[in-house]
Amino acid sequence: MRHDRYLRHSLIDWFPQDRVRAARVAVIGAGAVGNEVVKNLALLGAGAIDVYDFDRVELHNLTRAVFLRESDVGRPKASALAARAGEVDPAVVLRAVEGDFWNTLSLSALAGYDCAIAAVDNFEARVRLNRMCRIDGVDFISAGIDSRHATVEVFPFAAEATCGCYECHLPNSAYKRIAERYSCGGLRKAAAAERLVPTTAITASIAGALATSAALRLGRDAGGGARRVFFDTIAGTSSVAALDRRAECVGCGDLGDRPRIVPARADWNRRIADVPADSAVHTSDPIIVGYECAQCGDASRADRYVLRRALDFDDRIAICAACGKAGVRVDVRDEFAAAELARLYPEAPPPVKFAIARLPDEALCMDFEEKHDGQRAR
Repeated sequence: MRHDRYLRHSLIDWFPQDRVRAARVAVIGAGAVGNEVVKNLALLGAGAIDVYDFDRVELHNLTRAVFLRESDVGRPKASALAARAGEVDPAVVLRAVEGDFWNTLSLSALAGYDCAIAAVDNFEARVRLNRMCRIDGVDFISAGIDSRHATVEVFPFAAEATCGCYECHLPNSAYKRIAERYSCGGLRKAAAAERLVPTTAITASIAGALATSAALRLGRDAGGGARRVFFDTIAGTSSVAALDRRAECVGCGDLGDRPRIVPARADWNRRIADVPADSAVHTSDPIIVGYECAQCGDASRADRYVLRRALDFDDRIAICAACGKAGVRVDVRDEFAAAELARLYPEAPPPVKFAIARLPDEALCMDFEEKHDGQRAR
């Protein structure tokens, strides 16, 4: 008789404990759902779990986060969660990555995971992670909750490069929510109001269980297509819907079957020269390309902002330093002709994560973060 920790698991003929032990999972978000996902993965004996979050623990988090305590208030969520979850099973390697995943997780690092689980509370983060996973061919799971319902969407990108992606069925209302955070010029609003969605530990536990179960059944031999599981925790009912690919999808329509990823940070000039001059190139981040006051014509501060990421600023830069009026025209774009991009950035690549060039027979992903210290790689 076996007397190891996973004895009961070994009695289940369909439970792949060896595969679970080898799993490497990125959990984006250390809130209610993130706590449940990490708890389940740790109890099941997952090999390695990396937790990404930029936020700090607040008192109201404690009613929905099993690993957080009052003594953690003010601490980074990722570190608090990883430290306490590590007590569940010392054999599970847990690591906290503090900061926005968009700034801390590169494409090359993401490729080292078997699955990425979005346990976040906003559409924008899910859209960005979805695109990264689709480019890398890494399985992606999106888990969301409200006070009554749990929704888990599964995208087996490793097995099916051309299955539907998260944006293929994203409603217009979601894009409107994203747009609420930005000005008409494309800059983040400094005073954007946060929408608070009431949730409970019940919906979080359901979503965490469904997401973990799906994650451990994915892989390069999984298949089954993209799908959405919807669970009503009050009625006790659930449904499963297929999420087919939409050809005109803004999230994956320009990616083809599987983009060819090339490192481009060190040899930017050669990479962009290989792209036909009139080919459209989409940058992962919007870039500020123009800055001038419409009231007084002042452009003296243009050098501070032009050719930098719009994400690094907010709409306060639209207030002119010369005349004091909110009349600065800030031109923000994320699509360029290859020749134009080469002209704007003659020496170093643009300050973005990656750029997608749609060539006649393939999609080319130029990776400007091909290495990121501290991250795992395949």
